[in-house]
Amino acid sequence: MSLQLGLEKSLNQFNFLHSSLYEKNDLTGQISEGQKFVVRQGDLIISNYEIDTFRRVGIRATHLIETNGIFSFRGSHFVIPAGEETILVHPEHGVTVIPIEFQRLYFYTFVQGGD
Repeated sequence: MSLQLGLEKSLNQFNFLHSSLYEKNDLTGQISEGQKFVVRQGDLIISNYEIDTFRRVGIRATHLIETNGIFSFRGSHFVIPAGEETILVHPEHGVTVIPIEFQRLYFYTFVQGGD
């Protein structure tokens, strides 16, 4: 990333939604049925299995706030159920498509985490 883009990003003046530099990650084809996975988008951690030792490893379960069918975490992470897939959106971390239904996912964050 150029110095100018870095400066725009640090000043929150960079338009991520209209930039080709915006991170776009589509995990379709990379995650197979029955395969355990964990996706981290900043301080939001998503998995397709319950992490039963989460307190010991420094994470905690988190609840998302639902507004009009879109779920949010700390006002900056947005989780959009889209049928057979779930879409994560964050202004700095980009867009991530997880090919798993929203209801089959678990959400965690770091015990000492902040956004």
